[in-house]
Amino acid sequence: MEVGEIYIHPEEGRAVLDVKNDKPQIVSLIVQDKVGKPCYEQQWALELGKQSLQFPIADLKAGTYFVWLHYADKTKMSSFKITASQETKPESRKNPLSSIKFFSW
Repeated sequence: MEVGEIYIHPEEGRAVLDVKNDKPQIVSLIVQDKVGKPCYEQQWALELGKQSLQFPIADLKAGTYFVWLHYADKTKMSSFKITASQETKPESRKNPLSSIKFFSW
């Protein structure tokens, strides 16, 4: 299995990890902060070929995070950083309709 880059999409509150799988298999993805506290975990049944694993980052504060990908009897690790400018602000997670102003004539 080849593990590619992690792409951060703060405006969407998610990150994407590209992988290339040489055979169908189950993988576990775990995101941990720099002190090892788990922030997210999910399993996927991957098919053969290139795939993108998406995981949420909306609740993560600025800092360094580690992504552990466990499959078969192997583990691969990658890391990413969230900067203060990439943090998802609480107001950006509001219901988009809440910002609509209604006027009466």
